[in-house]
Amino acid sequence: MIGVWKMGAKLNKAELREILKKERSGLTIAERQEWDQKILNKFWQNPVYLKARKLMVYLAFGDEINTWPILDQAWADGKRVFVPKVQKYPKEIIAVEITDRSDLKPSLWGIHEPISNERTAPDQLDLVVVPGLAFNKQGYRLGYGGGYYDRFLPQTFAYKVGFCYTKFVREIPVAPWDQPVDLVLTEA
Repeated sequence: MIGVWKMGAKLNKAELREILKKERSGLTIAERQEWDQKILNKFWQNPVYLKARKLMVYLAFGDEINTWPILDQAWADGKRVFVPKVQKYPKEIIAVEITDRSDLKPSLWGIHEPISNERTAPDQLDLVVVPGLAFNKQGYRLGYGGGYYDRFLPQTFAYKVGFCYTKFVREIPVAPWDQPVDLVLTEA
């Protein structure tokens, strides 16, 4: 297990999560917009994106790296777009296809989700864009603590991409059930 140390004390995931949220919220809007665009440009030029027919992308919320432009670009490129929808029982996310932004509505937490509950099998996806507060160099992520993606990712053979600002690529605690991504894209 990779540990994160601060003044001799090991931080657990919950503590690190709070620190990283504060760090990310401290970024200026100009920094985030510039870095987001650089990440998106790299993503759109990546051969994995270019070959993918069915992609699942998280819908950015709050200070997350902006993934909303991916929807329009993917549709323009003739791709099928799927987004996650949280299911309470069992506690999981499902992939639901959307064909327009009008297929979405804010959830209880304000995160946009598909109106439909018509799920697509995870093994039918070619590419999944995964959210995270931080990633390490091995592709492991520190998410938001729900474990949704760690349960979803083993069900798909899709290529998994994480978006991350360079300053948030660092050592993070890794548990045996954590699922890595295949590629971490940064602005650098």
